[in-house]
This record gives sequence, structure tokens and C-alpha cells, in this order.
Amino acid sequence: MQNDDIMSGETMLYMPEYDAYGNLCTRVIERDYQYISKLSPTKLMDYNLRYFGSSLRGAFDGSKMILGKLNKNPIVVHEGSDIVWFPSKSPLHPECIWLAVHHIEDYQVVDKKSTKIVFMNGKDIIVDLSVRSFEYRIQRAFLLKDKLEKRTKHLLVQHDRVKVYPRMTSHSSKYEDKA
Repeated sequence: MQNDDIMSGETMLYMPEYDAYGNLCTRVIERDYQYISKLSPTKLMDYNLRYFGSSLRGAFDGSKMILGKLNKNPIVVHEGSDIVWFPSKSPLHPECIWLAVHHIEDYQVVDKKSTKIVFMNGKDIIVDLSVRSFEYRIQRAFLLKDKLEKRTKHLLVQHDRVKVYPRMTSHSSKYEDKA
């Protein structure tokens, strides 16, 4: 594992790519940089989720709890940073591409089974995914983000209602040095 394998807010997508020996690796594409990770896209996603305190299984379970049982659910990679990703196919499929929602600017039909995705930095990629499927997945990703924000806001409101008592400071003098 390299430090490069840790995603940032700049990471746009994980694309499967085979090395010269036939091993499934990941082309990691960031806003202004790209590199090859020796991990497969799904293993790389799991590695990052574990780095941030979760796991792929946990992220899918959380998404399922919020959105219901779906195939190819979006996942929250880092809630505090609003980083939500979704897979282009089943994460078990070797051709699965992982996409960061916050980097997607637009999309266009290529044909019945392909969509061109345009990112905020002007780069684009064509994925084997119909526009209808793409729209459904991105809508689910935004719905996950919205529902999670509402739950978090509700939690914060509940926390604000708790009365906080100031610490008692009258006994602090007995700890002072009496030299």
C-alpha cells in the first residue's frame, strides 16, 4: 500500500485496468493527477473505507439501512466531507468503475448502453452504463446524501438541547502550590 492509495477530496474515480501480467489493478484518477494502484477497484475502496473507520460491507449496510435494499447502492466514504461514491456495476464485477458524485458535472448519451460522464475539471469518460441507469444511480447517491444530512442535523439538534453544566472551579485552590 502506498500513501497514494488513500483517497482525498480530489479523487474522481477508480477505473479497473489490467497490468502486463494480467492482474486487476486500479487507475486512480484525481482532478490533476492519476496513477495505478496494485489493488483492484473494489479492494481499493474497501481499503479506503477501513482507513476512514468503516468497511465496504459496513458502507453498504448503512446505505441499505437508509435507502432500502437495492443493487449497486451508493456509499458514503467520508460523511464529514460529503464524499459519496457509487459503482457502475456490481462491485464484485471486475469491470466495476467507482465514481465520486461530487466531481460529476454533466453526462450525455453515447448510445443505448453507454454514457459519457463529464467531470468538474473538464475530463470525461465513457462508461458501459445506460443513461437511465446512470441517472438512477446518481439520484440514489444524492438521496443517500440528503437523508444522511437530515439524520445528522436531527442528531445535532438533539445534542443542542442537552444542558451543559460548567465545571466547578471552587476547589481549584487546594491544588495550588503554597510555597
